Amino acid sequence: MKRYILGFLAFAVLNFAGLFALGMIVGFVMALGGETNAEGLEQSGWFNALVLVAWPIMSFFAFKFSIQSVVLKTKDEDSKLF
Repeated sequence: MKRYILGFLAFAVLNFAGLFALGMIVGFVMALGGETNAEGLEQSGWFNALVLVAWPIMSFFAFKFSIQSVVLKTKDEDSKLF
């Protein structure tokens, strides 16, 4: 059971990390482009659409990684989790 809990936690952390990385990349691009008002990004439709498109893709790979690396461990590797 602990493998499933760790797998879910890994999935959640990877989702937040992916969204954070997406925000950082967009922030860097906007800063390099000369944008000085960061509050305008919250009201723009393209950023919300970008997040809605990118989030399922990030979630798929986060889920795939968490299942392969945490849940589908062999019995010999079970003792290495803690």
